[in-house]
Amino acid sequence: MDEGEFFRRLDLAGLKSERQRSHSRKISGDVFDHETLMGLYRLARKGVFTEITGVVSSGKEANVYHGLRGGADVALKIYKVETSDFKHMSVYIRGDPRFGSWKNRRQLVYMWAQKEYKNLKRACDTVPCPKPIAAHDNILAMEFIGENGFPAPRLRDKEPAEPQRYYDMVMGYVKEMYKLNLVHADLSEYNILDRNGPVLIDFSAGVLLDHPKATEFLERDVGNIVNYFRGLGADADYGKAMKEVLDAG
Repeated sequence: MDEGEFFRRLDLAGLKSERQRSHSRKISGDVFDHETLMGLYRLARKGVFTEITGVVSSGKEANVYHGLRGGADVALKIYKVETSDFKHMSVYIRGDPRFGSWKNRRQLVYMWAQKEYKNLKRACDTVPCPKPIAAHDNILAMEFIGENGFPAPRLRDKEPAEPQRYYDMVMGYVKEMYKLNLVHADLSEYNILDRNGPVLIDFSAGVLLDHPKATEFLERDVGNIVNYFRGLGADADYGKAMKEVLDAG
């Protein structure tokens, strides 16, 4: 696919106006600047995806798009450069031995994308989460969790019919991640999808256990999960849950 054909397909997907204004860096939630468009083109040339069909979600950190890779669904998460929370990101990057220093906001956002890719790579064979496909600059391509272009619902939007079973499963995943030397660091009902069982998403904040704030983030994750499921009637105890996670390591 040459560059002209690639941008023609983006136009057909409803992104024409974004492309025409790409150099302004103030486009579609500050996503489609020139560097991002060229990054998408490079990924398309490598066969990471063949088409973008539309927006799945829009957030303060990133937008997620549904795409196709041949006949298979793929998710494209594009992290926002201009509107990213520099201070928030730096808390999770600084102290992570996998990453060095950065000179500007764009470099930090590129590290953030690599961070989620590495965290998903570490977790995906053990914990239900999107399987990563590729990461380039501020773009992460990964498995799409949903059907026919529609994402699976978040627990925040659709309470599970069996709260106790889901609680036990999620806490089991927290233990498994701890064994993998990983803390999700942003776990709550907002970052768990339901696809015939809980699927964890949004791993960009995840840290290794030697991060100086790893224990603080773990305690917050466990507290969020206990509070959510206890509110649904599950037998969830914070002290017991924390002990079980720590003992699992």
